Amino acid sequence: MNKELNMEPIDPKVAKAMVVAYAKDGMTATESYTKAVWFPAEQILEIAKSMSEGKYDGLRIYFAQYLEGAIEGVPKSYEGRNTLLLVPTTPGVGNGDGTGNSEEYHKDDLSNIENRGAACPDMCEGTSL
Repeated sequence: MNKELNMEPIDPKVAKAMVVAYAKDGMTATESYTKAVWFPAEQILEIAKSMSEGKYDGLRIYFAQYLEGAIEGVPKSYEGRNTLLLVPTTPGVGNGDGTGNSEEYHKDDLSNIENRGAACPDMCEGTSL
């Protein structure tokens, strides 16, 4: 993993555009193919710590696609490629499912959207599947 990547959360507008880009052609365009995304233990443990402290109730994983120049520090070779966005969630009550039910739902914390994984290809050493 490139230690010089910007570790700041991703802007929600950029994240939404990345998710839309994935939905558009992320599953069909061969140049967007990503076999796997590796996340460092430090990042995962930091998210888990926030959950264990009660700040979050879960983690939503979005399929997305890197956009040209949208995120500082992303290698040029990643542009147009598929990726994952990690979005912690907080509990909510209401009609989160759009049906009017008052059941609990999980609301995205858009102030803490993470990515910063290492994609394969380029970083495929150690992959087995």
